[in-house]
Amino acid sequence: MAKYSSFNKKFFLLFLCFNFFMRNIIAQNLSIASFSRLGFGSRGIALSNAMNSMIYGEVTGYYNPAVLTFSNSKTASLTLGILSLDRELDFIHYTQSLYPTAGFSIFLIRAGVKNIDSRDVDGYQIEVLNTSEFQLGFAFSNKITEKLSAGLSLKFYYNKLYREMKTQTLGIDFGVLIKLSDNLTIGASIHDLNAKYKWDSSIIYQEKGRTIVETFPKTTRLGLTYALKDILLTSVEYDNIGKEKLFNLGSELYPLNFVTDKFKQNLSIRGGMQISQSYLDFSLGFGINRKISNFVVFFDYAYKFEKYSPYGMQLLTLGLKL
Repeated sequence: MAKYSSFNKKFFLLFLCFNFFMRNIIAQNLSIASFSRLGFGSRGIALSNAMNSMIYGEVTGYYNPAVLTFSNSKTASLTLGILSLDRELDFIHYTQSLYPTAGFSIFLIRAGVKNIDSRDVDGYQIEVLNTSEFQLGFAFSNKITEKLSAGLSLKFYYNKLYREMKTQTLGIDFGVLIKLSDNLTIGASIHDLNAKYKWDSSIIYQEKGRTIVETFPKTTRLGLTYALKDILLTSVEYDNIGKEKLFNLGSELYPLNFVTDKFKQNLSIRGGMQISQSYLDFSLGFGINRKISNFVVFFDYAYKFEKYSPYGMQLLTLGLKL
């Protein structure tokens, strides 16, 4: 009995730490793979994830695979997250255009919680536990017409919760994007079709174990972006994640463009806001790039306020564009 009580305590601590990834849990299943819905990279999170219709600057297939057809370069980046409560969150991505009408993207998200103190019923430390969760995505899109594109993403999830307690699944995303004009785009996408975690506790409890299936909440996004080339852009987005409804607003400004053309787009200032039924979130950041020979090296920073955390989430991105 003591063995089962000790395990139950460890299991509770693990789930408690993972729930810190959620800003506000409205329905129970919103906590499943919640790390994968926090956003992607410094730029996306600084703009409060209003990226569904974004075709300007660095893009990835994470938000909407249909945007990849409008990428005109090869871009790679690495993002490191600085989070409280022993959480970890990192991103890697590569995007490339496929002349003349297509594009593809590969992206990876790694999340986890470390230094979880495991103790028995008498309060003695047994071990230090860690959890890890991954999402590996492959996205492709192609133009149907000159101004309409469609895309598909395959996302592989892997979750290692405790020793032999592991699970994996495949999620599918679909997206479309319409370029209404040189300044205006609209996009829509649906995410995590088919995705579900299947847990089998008989690995630990033997005949007393059971199987639990957790289905991912379906996510739909609708976005609109307006851009004035080399000056500013503003993007708005509506997200429906399970029973949760979010309204995202993000803006990016290139202040040095007003000073001199020589430093055009070397600096960008970003900010965003996310509104739900019960809370309001803010994020901000900046980006710097410099051309070296045929390469462009860029650095992005983002800070996202977190209501239930000692301090906000910080993200540092280093990238290369060809």
